[in-house]
Amino acid sequence: MAGVHASRGPVLGLALLLALLGGPRALGAEPVAPDGGGADAGAEAALPLPEIPPLEPVALPVPAPAAVEAVEGRLAQLLAIRSAGPLDPQVDLRFLTSDLEPGLVPAIAQKLGELRQGLDGTAAQGVLDAARKAGSRALARQERSARKQRDAGAARVAAAEGDWLRFVLGAAGRRGAAWQQTVQLYGMLRLLEAIGTTPAVRQMLACHAYFGELVRIDLQRAVGRLGDRAVPALIEATGHDAPKVARFARQELDALGRAIPGEAVSIGDPALVAEVLRAYGRTRDVDAARVVLSFSNSDHAALRRAAREAIGAIGEPAAWLLRESYQSLTGSKPPRSWPWDRLARELMRLHDRGRLAGAYQRMEEGTRAAKERRFSEAVAAFDRVLALAPLFERRAEMAPSYVAWADALVREGKRAEAIAAYRKALLLDPALPERRRIESLIALLDAEALAEAGTPDRFLLQRALEIDPANERARERLSALDRGAREREARTKRWVVAAAVGVVAAAALIALGWPGRRRRARPAPDAAPGDTPKPGK
Repeated sequence: MAGVHASRGPVLGLALLLALLGGPRALGAEPVAPDGGGADAGAEAALPLPEIPPLEPVALPVPAPAAVEAVEGRLAQLLAIRSAGPLDPQVDLRFLTSDLEPGLVPAIAQKLGELRQGLDGTAAQGVLDAARKAGSRALARQERSARKQRDAGAARVAAAEGDWLRFVLGAAGRRGAAWQQTVQLYGMLRLLEAIGTTPAVRQMLACHAYFGELVRIDLQRAVGRLGDRAVPALIEATGHDAPKVARFARQELDALGRAIPGEAVSIGDPALVAEVLRAYGRTRDVDAARVVLSFSNSDHAALRRAAREAIGAIGEPAAWLLRESYQSLTGSKPPRSWPWDRLARELMRLHDRGRLAGAYQRMEEGTRAAKERRFSEAVAAFDRVLALAPLFERRAEMAPSYVAWADALVREGKRAEAIAAYRKALLLDPALPERRRIESLIALLDAEALAEAGTPDRFLLQRALEIDPANERARERLSALDRGAREREARTKRWVVAAAVGVVAAAALIALGWPGRRRRARPAPDAAPGDTPKPGK
């Protein structure tokens, strides 16, 4: 037995030496982190596992009363137009689409819902058909006139751009209920098209479900004018409950050249691309998951967030793609026990590691400096973190260091730098426990700066005390300001009293002295000129 143990000794010693020198990789094994992260988990340990951001809701808010009033006012003005015919050049509709804001969309949606309840579809279709026929005849006459003037090209353009809203406004036998409803419907479609946001286009496509053929052709023309701005809402509409709306959306995407995901994300506007990514998330389009996932590591923060929202919305059906992507990035398969959301978060952490490694390194440096109360160094490190990642997940942890640094700047008399540091702290952590004290200090420092410039502001000092009654420095400044005001008022009163006394005295002297001089200078009334009064008489 002793020989057996002796022969095993060198082997065990060699194995132990290899383990100490090369670690698990020297023995052909992969290091396993406590969370089962595989080969790269140790390198990722400094980065927290990111959360999957929730997809933004599409529900419209309750419309503001002012927005409802604005929409109703424009529609009333539209109904009040008097048109001499479908091509009346005097009809000016620019008021309808000028100065529009996205906040009008909920009000328009509410008005469309009310119109849907009371619309007589058959009568409205009759009004529209009659107006279109009258408009077509007017355009044909215009085209014949243009041909006579050898301008057929202009006539064809005019015919192609026939405006159905103008046709209805100029229809014969107008002013009935069906006519009014048709004008309002087409007026609101014009409003939504002019706004042109994704929520606005959603409402336009909803009109196809509500009103059917009454609006389909006009919607098709409007989508063509909107172009890429309509793509996100069209993608969402491919999953609409109404088959006719889904079919319409697919046809329009194909006409725009955005039918497949690779084409849809080739739009030049990053904001629209973000909306497209979210649209694929809302439809849970697995075929688009690969394209969506490719944006989850984008340098553009809005695109990166939108892609991650979409991946979270697609969810379990994209698990196979997440496993495949993880393996291609790490070279090893993820643990089978990981659900799809853990896979997605691990992928996000892998993507963030390369982009945020420097930020996390600076964060650790700043955190160590803050613990050692070297706040100037901590703030410098945190500034570098925010330069690399303005929306850094741990930015709230930086706020106390900025507050401490600002307090030190106040003691040094560096007022402007202190105000900037205080404000940055409030932006980093809006729920900062010292918020009231900081806001009070900012108001006090602003008041002191104005006082030094010769324009003291009592309101700022009062505000500083209202925010934080414990701000004794603000109380002292306010008391000094009031005391100075009282002293100036007392001096002014003394000067006024002295001036008044002087004026009264001068007036008295004039009143007493001037009449006497006049009496001495006046001759006796009964003395003849040149006579001299005798003594004793």
